[in-house]
Amino acid sequence: MSDIDEDGIPRSHSEIEPHELVAALRGLALLSDDLAMSSQAFNLAAVDKFLMELESRFLRSRFDEDTPRDPFEAIFLGAQTEMWIFAAYELLRSWRERAKMAIKLVDSGGLEHKINHLESKPPWDHGSLMVSRQLKRVRAEPDMAQRIRDDLLRTHVSFHLLEWVRVQLAKYQEPGNAKSFVRSHAMMDRWTGSLNYELTQGPAIIATLSRRDLADALRELTDPTVPSPETIASFDDMRKGRRWSPPEADESSG
Repeated sequence: MSDIDEDGIPRSHSEIEPHELVAALRGLALLSDDLAMSSQAFNLAAVDKFLMELESRFLRSRFDEDTPRDPFEAIFLGAQTEMWIFAAYELLRSWRERAKMAIKLVDSGGLEHKINHLESKPPWDHGSLMVSRQLKRVRAEPDMAQRIRDDLLRTHVSFHLLEWVRVQLAKYQEPGNAKSFVRSHAMMDRWTGSLNYELTQGPAIIATLSRRDLADALRELTDPTVPSPETIASFDDMRKGRRWSPPEADESSG
């Protein structure tokens, strides 16, 4: 289900259930097989629902004279928003790292050697034994490697958007530019009350993105569509500050 209606208005937070985000994340190849990652998906969904309630109340307090304003509310919302973004980024980063390792082993022919190595670990090393079970599944299921490749492509945009916001918030710099200095000023989204952040490259503001936008992008991972190479390249050009031309415009101009 899309989180934006035909008029461009986000779905009401009251219509969004935590299981939607859980299903989207646990639907990624191998993620549901990892107890820690799967648990984090449930944690993110629970906090997302909690935050949407905070965001809605924050929005009402700015427009409804009968709703009292609490100065601490904005501080608490900002803090919880940042923590959610950091946690969502780390989950996707960890999953993508695992997924890329599996694909590298498949491509290099090292899958069997890695499984044997992990299975030689002592029984208390539950993490290594769990990864060995994941890799044995990759070995056993003929379509698993392609599923992983597709899911890496499907998460490309949402992951790098999370990364962009996370680096600006946590490191006060632009992704890939350690010499930059960024001050992120959170602004309230007028539809959801979620906090908006400007994504910058040098003097240019490339886009404005809210926490709710990031959560919605993760929920949309239930869509099995794999983005085209042109879509990925266009997005990468945009996030690197290059001239951006949407793929649709490229196709229609031919």
